[in-house]
Amino acid sequence: MNNKFIFVLLFSTSASFGDGSEQACGGSPKDIVFILDESGSIYGPDFKKQLDFIQSIIESLDVGLNRTHIGVMTFGTTERVIFQLNNYTDKNETKAAVANIKQIRGQTYTHLALRRLHQEMFSSNYSRPGVSRVAMVITDGESDFPKLTKEEAELCKNAGYVMLAVGVGAAVVQAELEAIASTADDVFNVGNYSSLETLKKKLVSQACKPCENKPIDVAFLLDESTSIWGYDFKRVLDFVQSIIDYFDVGPNRTHVAVIAFATKSRVIFRLNKYPDKNRTKNAVANIKQRRGNTNTHLALEELRTNVFSSKYSRSWVSRVAIVITDGDSSNEKKTKAEAELLKKKGYRMLAVGVGTQQVQTELETIASTADDVYKVDNYSSLMAIKDKLASKACERESVQLNLRLQK
Repeated sequence: MNNKFIFVLLFSTSASFGDGSEQACGGSPKDIVFILDESGSIYGPDFKKQLDFIQSIIESLDVGLNRTHIGVMTFGTTERVIFQLNNYTDKNETKAAVANIKQIRGQTYTHLALRRLHQEMFSSNYSRPGVSRVAMVITDGESDFPKLTKEEAELCKNAGYVMLAVGVGAAVVQAELEAIASTADDVFNVGNYSSLETLKKKLVSQACKPCENKPIDVAFLLDESTSIWGYDFKRVLDFVQSIIDYFDVGPNRTHVAVIAFATKSRVIFRLNKYPDKNRTKNAVANIKQRRGNTNTHLALEELRTNVFSSKYSRSWVSRVAIVITDGDSSNEKKTKAEAELLKKKGYRMLAVGVGTQQVQTELETIASTADDVYKVDNYSSLMAIKDKLASKACERESVQLNLRLQK
């Protein structure tokens, strides 16, 4: 399905960011449009700060032909497209185009920019299918037509974009920022344009969330065998909770399930059990380890016949399983057979091996592809792969759906 993000940054002016950020959105390409307030209430030096701020965000993004694409629009009395998403694929050229924007001033017709966003900039003429679409709107005051602004924002959000709204100064109307943004967590405020820099990391993180507005059914299969010390099992639970933080958990969004396995497998909770992120994470935190042998095949069978069955899982979303284990299964032949049955159904299988006791070939047997295998030296190192793992869980959703439909 086609998932889109809107990152709306409403700027009157921008601040320069300190650099040193890692490349964001790597492995999870986005189409990001900056929507910049250039109305008469914004002084020239503040508008320049806004442009500096946008350039600093672009510097931290993984911009490229098959990576993140950038578009920019401004609005005053009229809206104008500075450049489309497909105009530049080089980071330096993109930043130079932003630096050369001249402020025209005028009123605050925010609704015209939002309308052009969904009618043109995020249309198939300029935006790519299958990538997240993010709009960043930055403004320093209330729009001249609040009702129209709200209506256009609803059309954008209903299209599946993720909308981020940034208000600068004391003249912004918080209710309007919330009407523009996808959720309350997507609203940001600063006292002046010189303070924009303080938002950079949060904004980039919000824009690059790989799973926002991407409903999936994801199941964690957790090794609780005797070879895992209690404090390491606690690290696994902490890791799973950190991955859940990436997901857009909700009744019509991402659903999460957990299976633990040792001598027996057991369903901790199914996909339709918890409707929100906090209760899901609390349920994970409360799992008690039972220990035993490593009968991985029983967990895979439980996944296929129970957790991913039509009784609990949705047919119209991607189904992703993340298997975390520290050793070879007790029955390699049955593990391989169950993994093959799951992959034939089009489920995405991710395998995480911890320590030195696993055989690489078994991890590859469980995983959908060799690229879906992850290895760390110990449980303390799990957090180092959380970004990559979450991105992998949420990518190529339409491909997975097509695979299942072809079966």
